[in-house]
Amino acid sequence: MTLFLAAAFVFVGFLCGATSIGGILLIPAIQYSTGMPLPLASGTALCSFFFTAAVGTWLHRRSGSLRKELVIPQCSGALLFGCLGALTKYVTGEAALNAILAGLIILSGLAALKPPSPMQSMASEKGRFRYLLFVGSFVGFMAGLTGMGGPVLSVPMMIVMGFPPFATVAAAQPFQLFACFSGSIGNIILDQIDWSVAILSVFLQSAGVWAGIRTARRMDTALLKNAIALLCIFTGLFMLVK
Repeated sequence: MTLFLAAAFVFVGFLCGATSIGGILLIPAIQYSTGMPLPLASGTALCSFFFTAAVGTWLHRRSGSLRKELVIPQCSGALLFGCLGALTKYVTGEAALNAILAGLIILSGLAALKPPSPMQSMASEKGRFRYLLFVGSFVGFMAGLTGMGGPVLSVPMMIVMGFPPFATVAAAQPFQLFACFSGSIGNIILDQIDWSVAILSVFLQSAGVWAGIRTARRMDTALLKNAIALLCIFTGLFMLVK
């Protein structure tokens, strides 16, 4: 089980680095390997994503891939609502929440496969800021609530509105950083983090993130977009049947 969990850490880190999506897969991997209850496993996974998102943010910043007009509104929303999501996780039944989240992820993936069709309001800088603030707030809340990193929803929600795929993936790293920080505060209050597993994951996931980012830079933009969409659909189906 230790080898399985170690491999899962590296694989999830690679997916997060290449597409900023895949963190949701770590929650069932932790449950399967350790027997943790879902609230503890989700809190532990969310905490671990904070450190790997920090690595991803640093790597993208060093390469000049981050665009502040995409990063600032998302991070602001995530910082405000991530903790609230974590504190309200016990209000919603696990089965219902899992089904709703899986449905949203599948719909996001299907939408991302279609040609971008931005709303008229997206043509203005103010309209884009409001949309990104909504994305950060809604997805940040869901990240705290479910333990997912956040980009599994935020990335396709941006791509479907016409934002560039690689810039979207890069911006998802600092967004995840703020969402995980805020959500983890709530989980610390509720004592829902296994620190030994979270710390172990940091080093292995970070290696995967580094490899994933290097791979993404060599990928065709259309291929990256389709990979993100298909990964969303697979993740949503996985959540429904697990």
